[in-house]
This record gives sequence, C-alpha cells and structure tokens, in this order.
Amino acid sequence: MKRIWVLTFFVLAASWLVIGTSLAAEEQGTGAPGEEIIIKGEKKSARFSHAVHLDLGVSCGQCHHNSEHQPLTDKDIAAMENSQQLQCANCHNKDFAEPKLQSIKDAYHTRCKECHKQGVGDKKGPTKCGDCHVK
Repeated sequence: MKRIWVLTFFVLAASWLVIGTSLAAEEQGTGAPGEEIIIKGEKKSARFSHAVHLDLGVSCGQCHHNSEHQPLTDKDIAAMENSQQLQCANCHNKDFAEPKLQSIKDAYHTRCKECHKQGVGDKKGPTKCGDCHVK
C-alpha cells in the first residue's frame, strides 16, 4: 500500500512539473511558429509573426542559419535543446567577424529589409520603420 502512495506521489509531481513548464513557456513566448513575438530593440521593439511568414512560403532557413551561414531546416531547429540557440545575439555581437553585422539591429535590418524589398512570389514585405516597430 505504501508503494502505491509513493508511486502516485511521483506521478503527480512529474505531471505538475510538465504542466508548469509548459505554462511558463507559453507565458514567456517561445517564438514558436504561429506565435507573434516582440523583438526588443534599442529604441523601439519590432513585431514578428511566424504564421504570416510561413503562410507566404518562407522557409525557416531563409532567416535562421548556423555559424557557417547554412540554412537551418525545421528539423534542425526542432532538434535543438532550446530556442535560445536561435537568438541572433549568440553570434551577432562585438566578436562577430563582420563589423557591419555585430549589432542585432544591423543583422535584422540586413536580413529582414532585404527580403522584404525582394519579396516572396508577388508579395513584398513592409519596409517602413512603423510597419514593424511598435509604438
């Protein structure tokens, strides 16, 4: 009887741990596809919607790349231990080889604005500051 109570306790504790971790991830915003994220900026933050980009047919690798600048697939990203590995600041910082891409702002503006100008299919993205940056 004592074993059943101990086993029940461990099952419940593990369940609460999983549920609590899931809720915490939702509250903080993991940046998962389908979720709008806010990218903190030096002056103004920018909005980004994975869903909008995925609906246009933009692949993960068009934005996310490894240290050799090779595109990451959705499988590569899913295999990562956590989404923190995708943060641009992991590489784009004062130690980055290309001085013009050492700041997060410059990395985003280079990648995002250029893609928005070129467009996907017949659709181009917004290029004015206020289109992406929230007030």
